[in-house]
Amino acid sequence: MSVTPASINQATRNPAFDEDLAQRFVSERTIDTWLASQRSGFLGRVLCGLVLAAIWWGHGDHRSVMLWTALMLAALTARFFFTEPLLRMRSRLSVETRIGLLMLSASVLVFGPLMAFDRYAVTEQTAITIILLTLATASVISTAGLRMVFLYYSLPMLLPLSLAWAMSAQAGSSAFAAWGLSLLILLYQIYLIGLSRKVGQVFLDAGRYRYAQSRLNVALQGALDAAEEANRAKTQFLAAASHDLRQPMHSMNVLVAALSLKTLDESSQEIVRVLDTVNQTITQQLDGLLDISKLDAGTVVPTMAACRLDTLLRAHYQAVRVLADDRGQVCTLTIEQSMTVRTDEALLRRAISNLTDNALKFTPSGGQVMLTLTQRGSEALIEVSDSGIGIPDDQHELIFREFYQIGNANRDRARGLGLGLSIVRRLCDLIGARLSVHSVVGMGSRFTISLPLIETDDLPQARPVRQRRPLQSLVVLVIDDEMMVRQSMKMLLETLGCKVHVATGSSEAVQIAAGETIDVILSDMRLAEGDSGIEAIAQVRTVQPQVRAVLVTGDTAPQRLRDAQATGLPLLHKPVTLDRLLNVLDD
Repeated sequence: MSVTPASINQATRNPAFDEDLAQRFVSERTIDTWLASQRSGFLGRVLCGLVLAAIWWGHGDHRSVMLWTALMLAALTARFFFTEPLLRMRSRLSVETRIGLLMLSASVLVFGPLMAFDRYAVTEQTAITIILLTLATASVISTAGLRMVFLYYSLPMLLPLSLAWAMSAQAGSSAFAAWGLSLLILLYQIYLIGLSRKVGQVFLDAGRYRYAQSRLNVALQGALDAAEEANRAKTQFLAAASHDLRQPMHSMNVLVAALSLKTLDESSQEIVRVLDTVNQTITQQLDGLLDISKLDAGTVVPTMAACRLDTLLRAHYQAVRVLADDRGQVCTLTIEQSMTVRTDEALLRRAISNLTDNALKFTPSGGQVMLTLTQRGSEALIEVSDSGIGIPDDQHELIFREFYQIGNANRDRARGLGLGLSIVRRLCDLIGARLSVHSVVGMGSRFTISLPLIETDDLPQARPVRQRRPLQSLVVLVIDDEMMVRQSMKMLLETLGCKVHVATGSSEAVQIAAGETIDVILSDMRLAEGDSGIEAIAQVRTVQPQVRAVLVTGDTAPQRLRDAQATGLPLLHKPVTLDRLLNVLDD
């Protein structure tokens, strides 16, 4: 991290900056730095002291040397073990004063070896000078931010050293050298004082900058936590809202399906068709929420197999062309050649369907929607193009966000919820496809799905069409705690010819199973008073182990979807269409 005046000014102007807290923060960092230097430099200082003692031993009183050495070792040991508690304790003296006194107590001990300085050989004098200059220089860094502490430590070492050189001067050239060294030591002391001031200012600025950064990081983490909490709340709200909406929608769907099976006059049939159209529109929007929840839950696992893209697109085109004709749009299909890829056909079909739905929604009547299959190198390109409103360049990424829509300021429900492209991107990621977009405002858009080609004859065989078995002999147990769901399901299933029993929970379901052979259980997943469809099915199977069972749920919460998938039971999502229900009953 580089610290400049501009960065400091910017940091201190930030609303998160508090001057008093910043000063306390810097003081704490200063103490930590000094304590760290005391611990790391302990052995070095002991070695320097022993060298000084060894030099003095040959020229002074041995008892004085031994006493000085003992004092020196005791002082260094005490500083190593007791300095931090001494600094952390409450005292009238400031922390800087306490550190200064500790440093002063260490530096004054240097007087001992200097008392015999004039008796030392030149090499010994030089060695002592180097040791003391090194200790003083190192203290510039270790006392950064504590300028007075540096003076407490360095002056009692270097001033006596300068004086010792001056007093050892003799006549002749050696006297000139001694006086010169004495003066140089004084000048070096002055230089170190200036350097200490600069290092201290850099340390202070860096500490203030680091404090500002730490406050910003705390604020950023708080904002991130708030965003994550908001996202969790959004997910929970959508799951709860989706579940509550799906319950009445399921009942309405079932009742509309029951009506469609009745013999009605033409006017009544038209009403049923309109109701069915409304139901399908709302169901598609709810399914978008469900798809997002499934993807969030990680319950969508692709089943990769060989797939003929030309066959898939032709089938898709037949359905899309009818919708385009109804809207007054022109839909075209261009296939360069037959191509095979390895993918999950159902997920790929859903992605193409979402892209096509988008193209139809945002292309005006008279416009064109084009489906194209081409080859580029070793890749197959599926393109969905339109002549619609187009997408501004700065929104090419935004359109893949959930609930983001262009050109729908009035939130026209016919244009969906803004989930389609988000789902497409996530589906493409799942199946290993690459998704790209090219668009010009006012001229239309082109979405491209790229997949690697494969060469294989191992294509899935078409399943033979089988006749549905009659349902008159089927006994169905419906388990749901919502009365309207039970009643509507009972009406539809009886219209289909089934014999129907209804239960509100596990205990009622077991009682019915004890006296009646059940063919199929259709159970809601979340039941009243902590009961669940999973538990209800398990209890019924203790009475009738071979009974078929299907979970029918309006839940979209990721964890509940994972729980349902873990059971291995077939899962239907409310609102259930007649086709889906018939497929389940016919299995």
